[in-house]
Amino acid sequence: MKMISFIAITTLFSINLAYAGCGTCTVHKKTVEAPATQDIVITIAEDGTVNGAVKTSCGMCNFGMKDQKECNLAIQIGENSYLVQGSKMNDHGDAHAKDGMCNAIRTANVLGKVTDNIFVAETFQLQEK
Repeated sequence: MKMISFIAITTLFSINLAYAGCGTCTVHKKTVEAPATQDIVITIAEDGTVNGAVKTSCGMCNFGMKDQKECNLAIQIGENSYLVQGSKMNDHGDAHAKDGMCNAIRTANVLGKVTDNIFVAETFQLQEK
C-alpha cells in the first residue's frame, strides 16, 4: 500500500511539474504597454534574416503563445511571435519585475535568423526604456 501511495504522489508531482507555468506571473494585460511601432521590424527577409529593432517579451504572458507552458523569451514580428534561442529572459534582468519581460513589452536590437519558427539570435541587445 505504501508503494502505491508513493507511485501516485510521484506521478502527480511529475505531471504538475510538466504542465505548470512558473506560477509567479501576475500579468495584467491592460497595463502592458507596447513600444512605438515606428522603426520596428515588421517582416522577415526571404532568407529568414532579421536585423533591427523588434518587440520582445515573455511569449506566454504577453504574446499569446498558448502552446507554451512556461515563461520564455520571444520576439514579435508583424502578427507572429517566435521563441528566442541564444538569449534568455533572465539575461535581461528579473522577468517578474515591474519592467521585466513578463510585465512589459520591450524593444531589442537583434541580428539573427528565423529557422523552424525559432529566432536564433547572433546578437540580442535590449534597448533602454
